[in-house]
Order: sequence, then structure tokens, then C-alpha cells
Amino acid sequence: RSAGAPGAGAARMASAAAAGGAEEQLGQQEAQSLQDLWASAYEGWVAPPGAETGEVVYLRPIAAGEAAPGECGAASGWLQATLAAMDKNGGVFGITAFNPMGQDKPHKENLANNQRLEEELKRLCAETPGGIYWRSFGFAAQWHEKGFTVAAPQDKMVELAKKFNQGAIYRFYPSPDGSGVAPIMRATVPAALADTEADVPMVPCGAPAG
Repeated sequence: RSAGAPGAGAARMASAAAAGGAEEQLGQQEAQSLQDLWASAYEGWVAPPGAETGEVVYLRPIAAGEAAPGECGAASGWLQATLAAMDKNGGVFGITAFNPMGQDKPHKENLANNQRLEEELKRLCAETPGGIYWRSFGFAAQWHEKGFTVAAPQDKMVELAKKFNQGAIYRFYPSPDGSGVAPIMRATVPAALADTEADVPMVPCGAPAG
């Protein structure tokens, strides 16, 4: 948010969007803001398949008609290995345990929740053929959340997201057009909250400034 889908501000907006009655119109506006935020988020992956130990690689959303950044060519090593990992379960999935249901939690508590989540991921990957995970983080202008990206079945990942009260997870999968401008697509998969879908093309990029 993540590493998985964004949690704190985004899920808080989703909670508002879920409110009915007189707040329905505001909820619709908040839901749109939620989708916009999730669609604009960057990703940082720490040592995904094919990367060097400790190497951090970045992905960013790309607008329709936008040319791929020059850094894409340098991503071929880890990119091909990670695309291969996506084939096993229809994608790889970003998840976090930070700020459940949009409620801001102390950093120490968030880290403890992520540690609990990581223990669950270790067990899941051990029982999943080809199951692996790596540390990751999602970020935008107003938030930054640590989490994990996981090669495991989607239904198991959604279960875990619900267990940790997360509104949604990310699904990363190969672009249907092969590689093209954007080799990876990112879908937002609802978990504890409905109506949070957002699909965007993603490209490898350099580390963002600042």
C-alpha cells in the first residue's frame, strides 16, 4: 500500500466513501480521490527477483501516450525475472499492515503489525510452489507505507489483507501488449473495502528526487 495499496489517508477516504445517507455525495467524491491517489502512487521494491542484494528498484505510473523513461532499458535484468514470477499466480501482490482501515497508528505499532504480517507471508510462501516475497514500499506526496510484494495466490493475499484490516492490495501483472511502453500493469484489488479498483500502467524509473 506498500508496499500494498495505500492505507492511512487513502483508506480513511474510503471509509468516508462508504458512509451513506446525507454523506453519499461527499463519499463519491472521496472515493474518486481514493482512486486517484492509488492510481498515482509510486512503488519501491527492495531486491526483487533478478536484482542485486539490497538493490532498490522503482516503478511509477505512466499516462496514456507518455513515452517510457530512459531508465527502462537498464531494468532488463530484474524486470524479466520479476515478470516470470508474475506468471505463476497471475501476478505478484503488494500488501502492508500499516494503518489498518485508515486509522493512523504509531510507527512502532505499524512496524509490529508488519512483522506479524511477514510471519504470515513466510508460512504462505513455504506452502506455495514458487512462493517468494520481498520488501517494498508505496509512496506519494502525502504518505509512505512499508510492506511486501508477494508471489502467491490472489485469494490468499486478499484473506491476509482482510485479516490485517487493509482496504485493498495491489496486483502487478505483465502488460497485455507484451512489453510496449509499460511492461507492468498495476491493479487495485478490493479487500476490506469495496469500490477501490484502479488499473494503471507502470514503468521502471530512477529514484524520485527528494
